[in-house]
Amino acid sequence: MKIINFCKVLILLTTFLVSTGFAQSNKILIINSDNSVFRYETIAIEFKKVLQQNAYQWIEFNLNSHVDAEVKLKQLILQENPEFIYCIGTKAYSLARNHAENRKLLFSAAINWRRLDVSEGTYGVANELSPAQEISLLRYFFPAIKNIGLLYNDKFSREYVETIKKDALALGINIVNQPINDAQEISEALNELLPKIELFWIISDPVVLSSKASVQQIFQSAKQQKKPVYAYSDVYIEQGAVMAISADLATIGRQSANLALMMDKDKVPEGTVQSPAGSTVTLNKCALDALQLGFNQDALDSVNKIVECGK
Repeated sequence: MKIINFCKVLILLTTFLVSTGFAQSNKILIINSDNSVFRYETIAIEFKKVLQQNAYQWIEFNLNSHVDAEVKLKQLILQENPEFIYCIGTKAYSLARNHAENRKLLFSAAINWRRLDVSEGTYGVANELSPAQEISLLRYFFPAIKNIGLLYNDKFSREYVETIKKDALALGINIVNQPINDAQEISEALNELLPKIELFWIISDPVVLSSKASVQQIFQSAKQQKKPVYAYSDVYIEQGAVMAISADLATIGRQSANLALMMDKDKVPEGTVQSPAGSTVTLNKCALDALQLGFNQDALDSVNKIVECGK
């Protein structure tokens, strides 16, 4: 009788653990493109905090820790058979797509996610804010600016640029867009574009940002023609961007985790890619003063970080 009662208790306990997530061992596979990169690791840490709070277990695979990472990853997926996979960075997502067919995939920190092979069962948190968010903030910080220019490649960014133009028009801002086929056209395109605009916007286009030389060309040309540069990431502040409005890393991690929990309960429409829920505004006061650019002083309270000259 005691054995029978013990078995009943064991069955009830197992059922409870499964329902709460404790028995779902290795259910989520986290693939990090490079955990030595601060932004990737920050996202991973926050993602795991939410999983832990909700009693989920996971396995983690850092691509940079393995010489033969692709082979090891393939073996791990076959061995652990995770229900779905969270990919941090473009490389992680690309490898997961190759070796995890018919599984739900979730990604974040992927530059220009629109160029990825996104299909059914794929979800994500975009690396950049929505165009409407960015344009609204730009209008708030620089109310006098009416014409904003950008370079893009039609293959990768056409739809994104069309969305930018539509959202900007609604706020009375004109987007002057210049398509390029490859990075060799950047110099000539800038010479044509910069005289027509009051601010240049760097978007995460893989052709425009194909190399350090391409980025340097943008800032050199903008400096020569005394045109401010706005960017989607604060990594461009030290290059000379007057302002950057980037997605908040910790928020991306938590947002991705909450999306994963919803995916697990089949409460998210397939193909969902969310815009980041939080942002960080960095202002380069040194570049701003050098260009004598008009700035809404009331907006300073919305700036998270101000970079002074020599810092």
